[in-house]
Amino acid sequence: MASALAYRDFRLLWASSLCSWSSQWIQQAALGWVVYEITGSGALLGAVLGARAIPMFLLTPMSGVAADRWDRRRLMQASQTLASAVSLAFGAALAYGAVSTWMLFAFTMLMGASNVLDRPARMTTAFELVPREVAMQAVALNTIGFSMMRIFGPAMAGYLIATFGAAGSFFVQGVLYGASALVVMLVAFPTRKPATSGSAMSEMLEGLRFAAGDPRTRLLVALGALPFFLLVPVWGTLFPIYAKDVFAAGPEGLGLLLTAVGAGGTLGGFAAHALGRVERQGLVQAAWVLVMCAAIAGVAASPSLALAMVFAGLGGAAEMAHMASNMAMLQMSAPPEMRGRISSLMMLNPALISVGALVAGPLADLLGARGASLALAAGAAAAIVLLYFLSPQLREMRLK
Repeated sequence: MASALAYRDFRLLWASSLCSWSSQWIQQAALGWVVYEITGSGALLGAVLGARAIPMFLLTPMSGVAADRWDRRRLMQASQTLASAVSLAFGAALAYGAVSTWMLFAFTMLMGASNVLDRPARMTTAFELVPREVAMQAVALNTIGFSMMRIFGPAMAGYLIATFGAAGSFFVQGVLYGASALVVMLVAFPTRKPATSGSAMSEMLEGLRFAAGDPRTRLLVALGALPFFLLVPVWGTLFPIYAKDVFAAGPEGLGLLLTAVGAGGTLGGFAAHALGRVERQGLVQAAWVLVMCAAIAGVAASPSLALAMVFAGLGGAAEMAHMASNMAMLQMSAPPEMRGRISSLMMLNPALISVGALVAGPLADLLGARGASLALAAGAAAAIVLLYFLSPQLREMRLK
């Protein structure tokens, strides 16, 4: 990892990302707890978290064009400033007891818009701040940093909610997003070729045609999307129900469950780095999905919070290892002039978490948290096995 950190501008961007990711994970835990505490409904919990998908689906294609054409520093600064302002305003509304259901939906959609604006520019720039031979290490380092903040964020959220109330956690989020915007100002961004004379719409369509027409890219997008639709929603949508109703562990229990996912994710980042030179990356990604399915089934079968944390850690490791491999392969397969547009397709994955929340929440009302977890894991396992037998591209995909 030291070779990627040897580059000053990557270090600065990574520091900015750590601030942003830590705030994101504090928010992930705090928002789920606040929504379930206010509404008491698994369906509404899923609906509020699912609203994040609306700006993601609407804005993702154009965010990739923006990352390819516009000043990435300004894109990141604007997104982080918006996230900071919205978090501080929501914290103030919570402190005054003025939060209503429509505010929960508005907050979720605004934060989704800020992430859509930020992530394609951030991912593409990180890939370009180091030489290509170090790119896989840079991606793995981002995965490790993301997972480390996944440990810190939920643990801090549980502490803040228990000690200062939910409003305090949102004030901290606002400060961290603001710090991320300030650090970005210090990064020397790479020189790029001037934007083409085509319109933004034509460039967006060009990127979508490439993604739909290239078999390798199409498969990688599908492999990346599957766990985010069926499995990752368990963390944000069902874990608040596990913490409150199944294990009676309160917000601290929710923080521990999500922290376990993050701790496992850090190990998953190292696993992705260790397996980065394995040729059959398609099979590696499929295997990680199956490990994640088994881990979620283990959470559902756990008689105690402690055992559930062990399985949550395994699921987090599989998720991060899968994501690192998928992200690196997708960017390495993209033409350099389209990297922002192809990278933006990965923003559909967080949107799919939100769509998956619309499935997981009602399933929890119908089957309970344990039954919903088992149903989602079984569905994902069946899908990846079917894809393996139907797709020669998956069975034969190798590193270029």
